[in-house]
Amino acid sequence: MNGALYEETQGFAGWVYALLVALLVVLLAVVLLRLQTVVTSDAVTIRYGFLYRARVPVGDIVSAEAIAYRPVRDYGGWGVRGFGRRRALNARGNLGVLLTRQDGRTLLIGSQRPRELLAALAHAGIPTRDSLPVVVRDF
Repeated sequence: MNGALYEETQGFAGWVYALLVALLVVLLAVVLLRLQTVVTSDAVTIRYGFLYRARVPVGDIVSAEAIAYRPVRDYGGWGVRGFGRRRALNARGNLGVLLTRQDGRTLLIGSQRPRELLAALAHAGIPTRDSLPVVVRDF
């Protein structure tokens, strides 16, 4: 003994540590989550981190349109949104390219460079239309 008449060491309750770990996991997921769009001559591939992956064959796309949209009003926010015949994948901003498929389903791909994405889709043989304002603000 060291001569102490009383000694106590306290820590937080277990639920506090569990909450901190959960918050760190969510924060790490948000930091690492990325929206990646790749256009090749035969398909458009979209990955949203570990949450979502889609591959749309070029032959299945009827048209592509560069648009400005309202993320919250039109799709309920950012992320993997929508259901059924109308989906959106976006990470930030309000610009993107709306793909329309042969069966009528649509997929909005958020993009910080929608005109470049539209040009790549046109190069792949997809009919395109630019409905963006003449001047687009950078974020």
